[in-house]
Amino acid sequence: MRYNESLASYTSWRVGGIADKFYQPADKADLICVVQNLPENEPLFWMGLGSNLLIRDGGIRGTVINTKNRLKICERIDDETIYVEAGVPCALVAKFCAEQGLVGAEFLAGIPGTMGGALKMNAGAFGGETWEIVQTVEMLNRRGEVFTKSANEFEVSYRHVNLKNDEWFLATTLKLKRGDTSESQQNIKALLAKRANSQPTNQPSCGSVFKNPENDFAARLIEVTGLKVFKIGGAQVSEKHANFIINAGGATADDIEKMIAHVQAQVMQKHGILLQTEVCIVGEKLNKKTARDFGKVAVLMGGNAAEREVSLRSGKAVHNALIEKGVNAIAVDVTGNFIEALANLNIDRVFNIIHGRGGEDGVLQAILDILNMPYTGSGVLASALAMDKLRTKLCWRGANLPTPNWFVLKNESDIDACIEALGFPIIVKPSLEGSSVGMSKAKNRAELVDALNVALECNCEVYAESWVTGDEYTVGVLQGEALPVIRLETPREFYDYEAKYNSTTTQYHCPCGLKAEQEKELQELALKASDIIGVEGWARVDVFIDQSGQAQLIEINTVPGMTDHSLVPMAAKHAGIDFNELVWRILETSFRK
Repeated sequence: MRYNESLASYTSWRVGGIADKFYQPADKADLICVVQNLPENEPLFWMGLGSNLLIRDGGIRGTVINTKNRLKICERIDDETIYVEAGVPCALVAKFCAEQGLVGAEFLAGIPGTMGGALKMNAGAFGGETWEIVQTVEMLNRRGEVFTKSANEFEVSYRHVNLKNDEWFLATTLKLKRGDTSESQQNIKALLAKRANSQPTNQPSCGSVFKNPENDFAARLIEVTGLKVFKIGGAQVSEKHANFIINAGGATADDIEKMIAHVQAQVMQKHGILLQTEVCIVGEKLNKKTARDFGKVAVLMGGNAAEREVSLRSGKAVHNALIEKGVNAIAVDVTGNFIEALANLNIDRVFNIIHGRGGEDGVLQAILDILNMPYTGSGVLASALAMDKLRTKLCWRGANLPTPNWFVLKNESDIDACIEALGFPIIVKPSLEGSSVGMSKAKNRAELVDALNVALECNCEVYAESWVTGDEYTVGVLQGEALPVIRLETPREFYDYEAKYNSTTTQYHCPCGLKAEQEKELQELALKASDIIGVEGWARVDVFIDQSGQAQLIEINTVPGMTDHSLVPMAAKHAGIDFNELVWRILETSFRK
């Protein structure tokens, strides 16, 4: 059970606000127990892959139950029947049936959702519909009672199943026919190829948005209305398939909902046909903030850490952006005590852009919590963990996320043991510095000794890390959503302070050059890495992909740079979010509960 969880990363559109409570069951028994013990008036909303779902920017009150990869049993129970739990993706059901020599479920390969979602809306693809093969369903009600119903007890129509508000699908039995495995697999392969050729499968969408009118196609009507590639904000009608609305970068749920309404209005005006939506639209609309809502904002910058100069540059850019957006913002250069810096300013909230120790490590966050002063970004614990690169790696390793091996160096007596453990080359890092301060690459024992002495000057724990040979990437995270990935390229030994802030030879590639599926996997890894640390609001995750193709998490920054060389603004720009809007969205994170 998680609290105030952003839902954007759980939907295929990559948009959506926050759930008050977000619950992922361990299994069916766990789910039943939780439902039985929730307050009687607690609103419940169920979701699977989030592929036919638009969650509004204001989020969902109550508890969201997410069954993705949770209710995942899929088994054959007799010659022609299989049992499938609600969390199993439809594509896996189609594959399983083919492997078992059962035919009739091939169309499920074209449905980008879970079995529970397919049951709820009678999902269909390539001429097949879910309830044509349903024999029985296993249900759960609000009291936590489990019972079975036969398919003929339900009123089923095109993309609709009549279902009580306090009952949900747990599982189903599907009645199929025996057939040839090879032929079934070939049919699935052909259907998937057809889908890939006709649909924008590599872009964030929900699948088909509108139901096909009788004797016609929604895509044809939208196309002849001249709406292909039409755009509202970051929402765009797909060029490949007009019944798909894609998140072309930086879209909000409000952008998409406005696009749906616009398409309906235009088609109605030209053809007299009201397109009905397939997509489920839920949640609350976001009450958009005005500049006045933020009150008086102190942009805290500077500090006394090694990254002071970078912070001042970031702070100046942030302050200018807020002024241009009409926010009553003041720039505060912190040179000593935080409380003294804030005294007598009569501010309402803080935009924290102090990099490094003091501002990024939980100290400032703790002071602001005690003062009951809202601030941007992560809280005390996440800030403290993320600033400590060594503890971050321990958290990741404990969660089975990939990160290079390391060895803690206390003094020169540890050198030989480190060499034996890691070999060469390696990189030596102080655990509590950012912007690559105090970091050095070592290719032999003498260089390792020198690197250790440089790092020890930072007055914190020091560790050596296995050198990763491969490409370096960074993933910005904003309000629970991963921004486009950037690939870094520098002629220097590594992406050090000089390469980050002063060099003109550093190259930034966005698009990053990865295949769409690889980039999506890297974004999902960054979101997991952030979630493990407890990051809120915004961050930047640095990752290498080694020569074997394995991603390796390096570190996470909870107050990333906002200079003209900084990576989060670059990624945001590629997502259609300009610098001023990015600063505004970061400031919005100060309203977290």
